[in-house]
Amino acid sequence: MRPPVNIPHPALLMLRAAWQWRRNDGRLWALQLYGLVGIIVFLVPGVMALLWLPAWAGAALAGVLTLAAITWVWGTHFSALLRLNHPHALHLVPGHLQAVRGAALGLWSLLVLLAGVLAGLGVATRGLDDLGASARIGLAAALATGLLLLAVAASLRWWWMWVLAGSTPTLAVQLWQRGGSQAWAAVEPIWQAWALWTSLLLLTMMAALLAAIVGQTGPRHARAYLRREQRRQAEALFPSRPKTAWAAYGRWGVWLGWPGRALADAWLRHCLARPSSVMARAEVVLHDEQHWVRQLAGALLVQAVFALCLIVVACVTGKSLGLFIEHGRVGITVGLGFVALSAVTVLPTALWRSRREQALLVLLPGMPRGAALNRALAWRQWRHGLVLWLGVLPAAAVLVWFGHGLYALAWLGVALPLSAWSWRDHARMQPVPSATHLLPAASYVVMGLLSMFLLTRHPAALGLWLAGLLAFSAALLAWRWRVLQQLPPALPAGRLG
Repeated sequence: MRPPVNIPHPALLMLRAAWQWRRNDGRLWALQLYGLVGIIVFLVPGVMALLWLPAWAGAALAGVLTLAAITWVWGTHFSALLRLNHPHALHLVPGHLQAVRGAALGLWSLLVLLAGVLAGLGVATRGLDDLGASARIGLAAALATGLLLLAVAASLRWWWMWVLAGSTPTLAVQLWQRGGSQAWAAVEPIWQAWALWTSLLLLTMMAALLAAIVGQTGPRHARAYLRREQRRQAEALFPSRPKTAWAAYGRWGVWLGWPGRALADAWLRHCLARPSSVMARAEVVLHDEQHWVRQLAGALLVQAVFALCLIVVACVTGKSLGLFIEHGRVGITVGLGFVALSAVTVLPTALWRSRREQALLVLLPGMPRGAALNRALAWRQWRHGLVLWLGVLPAAAVLVWFGHGLYALAWLGVALPLSAWSWRDHARMQPVPSATHLLPAASYVVMGLLSMFLLTRHPAALGLWLAGLLAFSAALLAWRWRVLQQLPPALPAGRLG
């Protein structure tokens, strides 16, 4: 007789879905990998900051990294819960809505409690003897975390909330300057006397709002669910079929995707008019929608649109443009770095998807053979990454102009040595899962944070750092270039895998 099978609670199963969807076999292998990446990205820099930085700076950076990790976990799970909250399941599956609400409220409560406890313990271990003050700081951290996670949930539920969230810091500063400090001075005695009960009341109100966000039903919920799924599927189509993905956003999407398509078509006509450039024509098929022309056009378009938005907001609010760049310099720098690194993460996927066409490409007259093919493909890939790196320099120049050059240089420069990651054995390539992109991304984050730490603590080491970075890049590229000569022909990709 078989022993009874213990089936987890539906809410626990829903929390596992966010990681199981990242694997076709349904196992939690992705949870282990993402956990390792989380340790590298969040835990290791936090511990390094606590050990190396001054007490206040290390605690602040560790707190920011902890909050970022909590927000990342919450966003991942809440997005999955929104997908699980299907209108048909709400009507046909008994207890489905209660399970979704239980999963959301349980995870939210756990993360808020974790943030409060860590903040209270962190303050207590930093030499603050007043236990009541440490408890109040922990409660304040729990309230701030709960409000942040509630805002993230609302933004995932309604896309226009992202626009409101982007303007919230500026509005908060203006409100604080126009009477917010006086209002807080009047409320602070009540908070000092009733911190626990006030916090519990506010957290209860936040939990009720979260339950209302998750518990939407009826025709309006069905329409909103359909629109979210259309946007999600459109975003998933961007790597392979960006034209279809842009079209899913309506007329604005078609208009925004037009520059990339126009430039790609013009480049294709240029390649066809030059019969001698066989690799240039082959590259159009090899990299398909990830061709460097399309990616460069997208990078320049994003920079232009973002700059236009900043200018419009600065004109409307009457504030200086440098103020908005000051507030958003970290996010801008991080975004530019990952655009510069995108060639390393997307080109293997593009080669895998075009492997069937590559069997015909290798038969083209004038197509290189053997080691010459490996060298030609490696040169194309490295030039692809270099073009993207140069394409983000306009925005980097703006950051340098407003005094944040070390941030931009330290972060963007690390993409140069990691470009050697593309020079691999393509003939033995396996199906490229999305999780494999995390390894170069995690390496980039670690090296970028170390470079930023070095240059901010020792600005005079800029020349030495740059020389070491160039030497390291040259050594890696030279080593991989020698390895390429011994590898089997790269195309068709995956034939020996």
